[in-house]
Amino acid sequence: MCDLSVCAMKTKMASTRPLGKVSNRDLIVIVVLLCQAIVCDSQCPKFAERPLETRLQDASIVFRAVVVEANFHIKTLDLALVSIYRGGVELASVSQYSGSPYNTTDRQVNLKISPQISPCFNWSTATQKELVVFARVSDPAVDLETTPPDGPWLEATSASVPWSLGVDIAIWSAVGWAGWGEWGACSTTCGNGRQTRRRYCSKSNCEGYGEEWRSCNSFDCEGTINPLAPDARRNFHPAQAHWGRVSDRPHAFSLRPNSYIWIASSELFPAENTFPTEFTLFLSLRLRPESGGYGQGTLISLRSRRRSGSFLSLELAGRGAARLVHAGGGSSRSIYLAVPLYDFRWHHVAISVHDDNTVRIYVDCRWLRTDILEKDALDTPRDADLIIGYLFSGDLEQLVLVPRSGQAHKQCSSQVTGVFTQYEIISN
Repeated sequence: MCDLSVCAMKTKMASTRPLGKVSNRDLIVIVVLLCQAIVCDSQCPKFAERPLETRLQDASIVFRAVVVEANFHIKTLDLALVSIYRGGVELASVSQYSGSPYNTTDRQVNLKISPQISPCFNWSTATQKELVVFARVSDPAVDLETTPPDGPWLEATSASVPWSLGVDIAIWSAVGWAGWGEWGACSTTCGNGRQTRRRYCSKSNCEGYGEEWRSCNSFDCEGTINPLAPDARRNFHPAQAHWGRVSDRPHAFSLRPNSYIWIASSELFPAENTFPTEFTLFLSLRLRPESGGYGQGTLISLRSRRRSGSFLSLELAGRGAARLVHAGGGSSRSIYLAVPLYDFRWHHVAISVHDDNTVRIYVDCRWLRTDILEKDALDTPRDADLIIGYLFSGDLEQLVLVPRSGQAHKQCSSQVTGVFTQYEIISN
């Protein structure tokens, strides 16, 4: 990482030059920002900054990691693994890891930076940076200066690059893997199921997993309400014909803006005949390309029969956003959720309401936010009827209501397990 004193000296020299319309202050800001980059061209040797394809060819081990700690005095980085593009077996051997070589859960490695490429790294701002690392295992018989007495060492072969989605796609493509496909439907609607996703290889041999699985719908089935189940009682408006099936997801419905489902609370909870004060709601949905990525309409709404204008609803709020809206007593409030629906892929949303004032939200299997509001801020109408899909255009696969709070994390797990499979080879 760059020597900041060199950057500061260049800044001072540059500030003495006439710059026309660019002020000295502006130049100082620009130079400082450049010097805080992961790679500093002025100090990094050319061999360490070769094109991405060349760095891949020269490295037997390539992986994505987050910098946990940068040790400038001994020129090493402590890294938490995120994913491994190449060299999983070799990396496991040098890091003395005995598990599956491409598993990255709770794994850390130590990377040595040679004096030649040490200036390529900004040691002062490295922590928490997410990098793509190009490395190899040192050879004790050859690398006498870099190999410690206790055995081989993992060392960088070139400058790392900041991770981005574009870099990620380029590297997976270079090593032969296409991007991961979508997660399939969960095998059960409750009681702990399993879902998988696959990717395909464009070379004669690809390292790593061709399939991954994760647990899903691990909440208890007792009391669960599933309005989309084949035998569920529901009222289609204007007719069930407006709710088409989805060809690639047999249990999903395709909704049009002029159709919705209405279910009376007495049919949802016949014993209590009222809506519960604590509950968790699970949804799986996707927009269709004809929507242009701008979601609109109401996914689900709980509306009071007796109090006009009293409701709790989940609505789409334009590109990449949704909102949980509560109205009652002449006022309303909204909680905004970042949901990237504009990619036209399936997304999972789980909302848990506790004690009418605490909302915990998960999106795509990861915690998004928790809001603690004043008492009774989300007073759910006890005489609420359930309305699904009003003015919404898209596909809906899961809509499950559990009369218990604290279940949002059980829709799907953020931990995935890789499976070695006979992957399908695709041509270029």
